Amino acid sequence: MNLKVLQQIDRVHPYPAKFPVELAINYINKYTKEGDVVYDPFVGAGTTLLASSAMNRVGYGTDINYIAILTTEFKTLKLDVGEIRELKEFIKDFEKNYLTYIEDTELFNYPSIEHWFCKNSILVLSCIKNKIKTLRTEGEKIFCKLVMSSIINTVSNQESDTRYAAIEKPNMTIEHIAEVFVKKFNKIFDIFCEFNSMKRDGKSTVKLLDSKLCEELIGTNKVDLILTSPPYINTYDYYLYHKHRMNWLDYNVKYSMEAEIGSRREFSSLKHKEEKFNDDLLDIFKPCDKTLKKGGIVVLVIGDGRVAGHMYDAKKNMEDLCSKLGWKLIDYSYTQLDNTSRSFQRSFRTSNKKEHVLTFRKD
Repeated sequence: MNLKVLQQIDRVHPYPAKFPVELAINYINKYTKEGDVVYDPFVGAGTTLLASSAMNRVGYGTDINYIAILTTEFKTLKLDVGEIRELKEFIKDFEKNYLTYIEDTELFNYPSIEHWFCKNSILVLSCIKNKIKTLRTEGEKIFCKLVMSSIINTVSNQESDTRYAAIEKPNMTIEHIAEVFVKKFNKIFDIFCEFNSMKRDGKSTVKLLDSKLCEELIGTNKVDLILTSPPYINTYDYYLYHKHRMNWLDYNVKYSMEAEIGSRREFSSLKHKEEKFNDDLLDIFKPCDKTLKKGGIVVLVIGDGRVAGHMYDAKKNMEDLCSKLGWKLIDYSYTQLDNTSRSFQRSFRTSNKKEHVLTFRKD
């Protein structure tokens, strides 16, 4: 197992508030053996399944965010020699002929697109989107969609992946935007080729699915380890910051928005009480418990939050929730969130919040 390559592949696509692949490797190694079943009900950036696949475990992941599913599909992707060759030809052809292709490109459109993208960005992204449709296999399309998704916010007017505000960005010429795509494609392609050659015997299943339905996907008493990071309450809107990616890739933004729990939309805009978050988590943990073997392990990585001016103590709330399921706390550690949430601008962080790692055993 090449840790450096796993770290590189884990970072190819922006996904704020993710835990590092080293953490996943550590807990999978500590609590499972080869062939065991690992499940992540908030699969997010796909880090748990990336690690489980490399460590010859059977991995399951569910999420209600389409970009989470795309990212995880990429991190568990295996391509054959022909597909690698096709991708190499795809980017060579695009780099050589994109100006010609743009002349015949049908422009993609959705409400407010011109507020969030300049004309040149719409031209180039529409061209990329149309060229992806011509690819031969689903694996090739997943690769190219991942690359396209990774640059969408960069070439948009969206300030950043953690600031949903429109700003004017300089140098958004057709040539520059095409170059951003080509450079990103080649960088990810080089990393992926090394990753693709690694021995990865673990089987992985990832599905766009409300995790309350996980028993239908996995079955009862199958899982040895649940390793996941639930949303940090009132901290981030995953649907919102991935909104343009989902629009461009023809995904259903409304579904992800309405199914997301713990979001700022719920607790800052709609003014829900923190009890709703606990109820939503318990509704997910209950079916997760049914998939978990007796003696199975649950590792939760979760941060504190602030709701209506009050601090949400994630450790205390998780202990209370998990005790209702007969999950016994057997290990605990924490870090200061201000030291780990570097993707968020300092002026928009809340101080004195902790990021907790809680390990439970099902008695």
